Amino acid sequence: MLQHRHHRLKLAPGVFYAKRDSQHLFLQPAAPDWMVVNENAAILLSRCAGSAMEEILGPGDEALWESAAALFTEALARQVLEDAEAGAVGQTLSEHHGLARLSLPSAAARTAPSSAALRIVHLKLTQRCNLRCVYCYTQSSAAASRAEEMLTGQDLDAIAAGVARLAAPVEYVLSGGEPLLHPHALDFAEQVKASGNQVHLLTNGTLIDERNAARIAALTDLVKISLDGSCERTHAATRGSGNFHRAERAVRLLEEHGARVAVAMTVTRENRGEIDVMVARHGPRLSLQPLFKAGRGSALQRSALSGMEYYRALTQTGGVAPMGNLPQRLASLRGYGVRRCSMAEREISISETGDVYPCQLLHGDSFRAGNIRRQPLEEIYAHSAVFRRLRSINVDTLGKCSRCAVRYLCGGACRARDLYETGSIETVGEFCAYERESLLNGLFDSVQMRAV
Repeated sequence: MLQHRHHRLKLAPGVFYAKRDSQHLFLQPAAPDWMVVNENAAILLSRCAGSAMEEILGPGDEALWESAAALFTEALARQVLEDAEAGAVGQTLSEHHGLARLSLPSAAARTAPSSAALRIVHLKLTQRCNLRCVYCYTQSSAAASRAEEMLTGQDLDAIAAGVARLAAPVEYVLSGGEPLLHPHALDFAEQVKASGNQVHLLTNGTLIDERNAARIAALTDLVKISLDGSCERTHAATRGSGNFHRAERAVRLLEEHGARVAVAMTVTRENRGEIDVMVARHGPRLSLQPLFKAGRGSALQRSALSGMEYYRALTQTGGVAPMGNLPQRLASLRGYGVRRCSMAEREISISETGDVYPCQLLHGDSFRAGNIRRQPLEEIYAHSAVFRRLRSINVDTLGKCSRCAVRYLCGGACRARDLYETGSIETVGEFCAYERESLLNGLFDSVQMRAV
């Protein structure tokens, strides 16, 4: 029989509970950590209100005590339960049954900030583009007036040197406009690739053909090509006539040369009915994202889906999971968590004029941190007042986030999207319903259900 049955267990402060079918989720938001249990186990955990174990379990055979001991041991380690005697029950139960203690990071490790090293550098090589997409995020009337602006070869050399002094390796994301309209785009890709960095290319695909496909495939770690539907009619509605087949040709040519290709579909109210066709055609290379209300997209309010509309559009399509790599993400965050998005710290963006911004979707005047033609990049990155302010924004400072059970799994999501929705980078918009619903359902699927 178990010893120390007088120890008193109770649910830890702040534990969040949710039920899905026969599964019961107990989440400790502050850790963050969680467990999914069956109904019997949920009943036992719910009885933990400072009661002694024998009061919780009642009379029963040894098998019940064995099973309950394992349940309570894990719940203590996951910080779902706590004991008045500072965790002694967890130790006693483990030793009595020969159960391995769950190894979790220390509180200091969980709450310590990341090394703050730069990881992603977005380069908007040029404002020029051969298309005029109806919701282009980078295009506006002001941007159109500097259509011929582009980063010079000297600028690119300075950026590469500055980034190398800040962090190595990094992921360079080359975009525009249309990056392949920049005369030195592939030369620069070759330069930074040779230094051990990754190169991602964001392109409309129309300029990729038999003459350059092999070189692009060799120089890039990922090429993301925009396709907004499965046919000319749907794609042309947002990206202009005559481009669909050229984009599809680019996908085919690159894959023939061994490139890793992602097909990027911006989901709107008009094309959401084609998600299933796109999944069937492109499979795991399909990348979905909702329409942002930025740039020209700000004029397309009626085309933008709400958070829950976007969630339903994805979950109603076979082969599609919201937040696609969610299982891996939850596994990496368990016991550690994330407090903020990567803007101005792990990620920066540099425009065709040399201006430095916190991310590729925050290129407004109020977010300009400096210019690489007047200051070294590392000085801007380390000392910009704009960057310091943005780095202070996290789920503990955002009112709506600070009360949310999944805040340290979400990290506040995309601040740029909320800015375009609400007008403030420090106000959380309604699209957070997508992240919350995705994460909660992901938690149910992330671990094996414990049964008693």
